[in-house]
Amino acid sequence: MLARVAENMYWLSRYLERAENTVRLIQVHSNLLMDLPGLDDHQSWIPLISINGLDKEFAEVHVSATETSVNHFLLTDRDNPGSLINDFAAIQANLRSCRDIIPKTSYESINSLCRLVSREVESVYAQPSHRLVFLRDVEDRLQSISGSLNSNMSHDLAYRVMRMGCYLERADMTSRVIDVQSTRLSANYSSGELIAIQNQRWVAVLRTLVAHQMYRQQLRRPVNGPDTLAFLLSDPGLPRSYAFCLNHLDDSFRKVGGSEAPRKAVAALQQKLDSAVYPTLANDPEKLHEFLDDLQLGMLDVSAALSTAYFQSQDTVADGESGIDQETAVLETSV
Repeated sequence: MLARVAENMYWLSRYLERAENTVRLIQVHSNLLMDLPGLDDHQSWIPLISINGLDKEFAEVHVSATETSVNHFLLTDRDNPGSLINDFAAIQANLRSCRDIIPKTSYESINSLCRLVSREVESVYAQPSHRLVFLRDVEDRLQSISGSLNSNMSHDLAYRVMRMGCYLERADMTSRVIDVQSTRLSANYSSGELIAIQNQRWVAVLRTLVAHQMYRQQLRRPVNGPDTLAFLLSDPGLPRSYAFCLNHLDDSFRKVGGSEAPRKAVAALQQKLDSAVYPTLANDPEKLHEFLDDLQLGMLDVSAALSTAYFQSQDTVADGESGIDQETAVLETSV
């Protein structure tokens, strides 16, 4: 497998995971707003922009956040590189070079979903009831695609490269959701109001990460900050926990082999998780925000190490060696 094809597989997986995160985030947040009193339109919708790290880009084109402006920006704005419609454009672009690698049924399902989103998203984003039905349909299809790839694709090199993209994107979103939903918005309430809504916000964090039911099964006590943080960041059995993603990233790097740099970057993040005191972090928004920022910066280091180790071409090519041969050589020595 050429290094450039492996990179396409990696980004295909990342964009699929990113699209699923986006549609679920909007659904859960829309439901959360029904239970949060006293927020104006801007306070209600700006968290969706912050979670995606698009505050600057949004401010350049919108004065304030409203339901319509935020959903347009996140779903249909072609000038926003993080919009859903651009995610699916990237999915389709990366899919082209993977046609002979992923199962035919998965390829057809992804192609069909790309066409559906391109055709329908602009007509539903401004209509709340239609939008939520559309987003549920897209989420169901994405989860079906993920299950199909897991069940029908050989767990070989290509599959491991896709898993790298999936778990890296998933871990990053987990830290972002916790950061914005549980820390930045707490400033919008007085201490008395915060106590009244705090658990509801932690429930929203769990639901955004599809972890509420698993939390109740595993912990069997009311939702609270310290337990939620520990569960979402350090539980080794929860598929969307930060620790679970790190463990599977490390396992993929170990099986693929090559440079040790990606594994060292993962190990540094694992040390941060092991040293965390979750009750203290849950009760100190500033410390929690700093801690999650460190995790996000560490994940950028993992991403950079991964790209350098597996996807970048060698600087020197032997005389007479073609570009395609060079890419093959890079993959065989690094991947």
